[in-house]
Amino acid sequence: MVINIWLYAGIPEYFKLDVDFGHCSGNTELMPRLSSENALNADNQQGTPILSETPQRLNAKYPKSISREEAILLGILYTDGCLSKKSKNCWRFYLSNTSFGIIKYFKNSMMKVFGLNEKRIRISQKEVNGKPFYKAVVDSGYCGSILTARYGTFRTLAYKDEGGKGIYPLTKLPFNSDSNLKIVSLFLKAAFSCDGGVNLYVANASRYKFLIRNVFLSCKHPQLQLDYFDLLKLFGVKAKILKKDNKLRLQGKDNLMRFYNKIGFLTGVQITQHSAYWQGWEKNKVLKLLLSSYGRPETVFNMPRFLG
Repeated sequence: MVINIWLYAGIPEYFKLDVDFGHCSGNTELMPRLSSENALNADNQQGTPILSETPQRLNAKYPKSISREEAILLGILYTDGCLSKKSKNCWRFYLSNTSFGIIKYFKNSMMKVFGLNEKRIRISQKEVNGKPFYKAVVDSGYCGSILTARYGTFRTLAYKDEGGKGIYPLTKLPFNSDSNLKIVSLFLKAAFSCDGGVNLYVANASRYKFLIRNVFLSCKHPQLQLDYFDLLKLFGVKAKILKKDNKLRLQGKDNLMRFYNKIGFLTGVQITQHSAYWQGWEKNKVLKLLLSSYGRPETVFNMPRFLG
């Protein structure tokens, strides 16, 4: 069954798509069961071609209008999430994360941008190393066709050529200096909340104690590193690209203060088990503590977690 649809809910009305629902799941209300863990692994889906996909629209014009929810969704898809072909006429949105806060932002964005019923967003949980691990999946030819028509695909991980060499797909972030800064800020806020974080810990050198303070964003794609670098500059935030570490690093009191005031992290998103010191703390709270430690580092030195 093919239906002509005028798009809404934050997507410009001038898009008109022919979407074939019948080949997606056989049911427009119920999502199909997941086939396997490997098939849903975000890295596998981003790194392995599945059927034919719309190539990244490198020469496309930047969208003139992006809603707040769409900006957050894009930030998630360019980092921890992915969008890839499930079948000829169906797309799969997939997100895995140890932070349930990110899962909730994804769910809210999908509902607001596309008008989806929450039953279409399948969320599951399991334990990994004794800690909760969450997954969210949406199968939809309709939603996938909208985003790929607007942005192309969201593949960011390298492919391997015949010789085994990694080749990064051509891509770019959908913003530039002419974009709405409030929307760009939300995109960066989501990206840093997913693949970024804040470092604050005590280090020692020759009996001298000092604090490591920085904010980072993990990113392997060389072009996207430059794109993030340029977007941060729009807010007066300076970043250093660490090629060997596949990261962008932000340092310095004034620089980090600009990041906190103009970008920051999504409200309520917590630091997960990857941190040795701040697991369970809200990322914005740790960033605020970092900033307050300038001029009085003893406030961190004397915390019980650093006295043992």
